[in-house]
Amino acid sequence: MSKFVSVTPMKNEGPFIVEWVAHNLAIGVDEITIFSNDCTDGSDALLDRLDAMGKVRHFDNTARNAAPQRRAYRRFLKMKLAADDDWVIPIDADEFINIKTGDNTLRALCDAIPQARTISMTWRLFGNAGVQDYADGFLTDQFRMAAPEDTRRPPQAWGLKTMFHRGLWGHIGVHRPKRPTVEAFADLHWYNGSGDLMPERYLKGSWRSGPDSLGYDLVQINHYALKSCESYLVKKARGRAHHDGEALGLEYWTTMNHNDVEDRSIDAIRPAKSAIYDELLSDPELRRLHDACCERHREMITELKAEADFDALLERLVG
Repeated sequence: MSKFVSVTPMKNEGPFIVEWVAHNLAIGVDEITIFSNDCTDGSDALLDRLDAMGKVRHFDNTARNAAPQRRAYRRFLKMKLAADDDWVIPIDADEFINIKTGDNTLRALCDAIPQARTISMTWRLFGNAGVQDYADGFLTDQFRMAAPEDTRRPPQAWGLKTMFHRGLWGHIGVHRPKRPTVEAFADLHWYNGSGDLMPERYLKGSWRSGPDSLGYDLVQINHYALKSCESYLVKKARGRAHHDGEALGLEYWTTMNHNDVEDRSIDAIRPAKSAIYDELLSDPELRRLHDACCERHREMITELKAEADFDALLERLVG
């Protein structure tokens, strides 16, 4: 049987890693592959511990003059970490796959679309829900306010993330695979999040859903790009995953901060996720490393608030 293999670039996500790993294990990811780079918050040590526990595969991805996300994808393919029949799932650390069919697992999603070999899942943008201060708790509990399903703007509202059979594609893109290994579009067996065939125009490109390809019935991606106002300061200092050092400010916050409707659909997997989370943190060393990451996150927030430009940004975020 084919496996579900995820691939994720990561930098300074320490406080949020254990929940994210627990979520992916709960939905049935068989092998969680993480490429971390330039971590200063203890993430790398925590990931090493999860690797030693057999929960993830962790690789150092630190390199000069290379976009970390694209480098991670290239290395993943070069290292042949997934077989041709395996599902490859490129997913970021602030993205949670939210499956709405069967037992809310990836296997149930594939059972609901048995002919699928490529599945695109559309983002739902989750805002900060008015949360100003960082707290160590499930993101999926703290941030429940999102953009409506029919939100066409900003363009990111309908951004895609795509899981696919490794043998059908030769290149991993940020939002969808590229360089198909088959000639006919039909051979890609490409479906959307409602189990409908994707339009053939996607063979030539496009990173987002359109009115003819949008689908949330079976699966969506909960995208927690902002988190709390305080945590956003740390995100700004870190830069974006696929644009090393790129600044983030009020414009990005305003673009991504949607709090129009409450969406609790991801709670369906919460009992399974919570049980795995508790089991993971029953390991004393992982608990120590998690707590250290949380404390370092708080320290970074304090340090950034002491800088005039970050303090001014925080005032505008809160306002």
